[in-house]
Amino acid sequence: MNSENTITAIVSCQGVSKTYRQGKVSVAALSEIDLVAETGEFLALAGPSGSGKTTLLNLIGGLDVPDDGQIKVGGQSYDELSDAQMADLRLHHIGFIFQAYNLIPVLSAVENVEYVMLLQGTPTAERRQRAREILDIVGLEGKYDRRPAELSGGQQQRVAVARAIVSSPDIVLADEPTANLDSKTGESLLELMRQMNRERGVTFIFSTHDPMVMEYARRIVLLRDGRITEDNRKA
Repeated sequence: MNSENTITAIVSCQGVSKTYRQGKVSVAALSEIDLVAETGEFLALAGPSGSGKTTLLNLIGGLDVPDDGQIKVGGQSYDELSDAQMADLRLHHIGFIFQAYNLIPVLSAVENVEYVMLLQGTPTAERRQRAREILDIVGLEGKYDRRPAELSGGQQQRVAVARAIVSSPDIVLADEPTANLDSKTGESLLELMRQMNRERGVTFIFSTHDPMVMEYARRIVLLRDGRITEDNRKA
């Protein structure tokens, strides 16, 4: 590969399609999606409910499998990876922020944030320190020991954000990350994520309805009925 054609794509989707079947009814969630995201992008997938945003995030994250097409992350094609290799890629390279939080109910806030680092083998003292520092940054200082049921929806979302970014993954996939937050908290989290994007080169891909997220994004990909209708980069 010569220097003029160096590939900087961290995510590549080629001809990706996904259909869900409920009984005798088939719903095409995505149809022949072609999308390339370069390392360091701050990209928003936007569109109405049912447009395929979350499905595309789940496919990029390896949480679901396309019916057709190819997905590559970091140059690795998902259809060439074993289940163990896929799990390792998700653990070490991809952070997830789920709309439903997906926190572990029996763990405290700090333990939820530590969990990925625990699986990565980070020493106890180091992961506890890093988890507390990131909880302070997202505005949860002093709430380390509270379990999810003792936190508001917005606070749970902040724990989820902290968990996703604490280990500085290569990519963060965020499904409606500001949906349960007031505008001030949402903006502070977007500032934090933009700082990580600029200073550490972390790639962010959001699905969103939120105009504020779209304002922060440097690239907006619009989906409708499972297809990309617009792809706009800001100057």
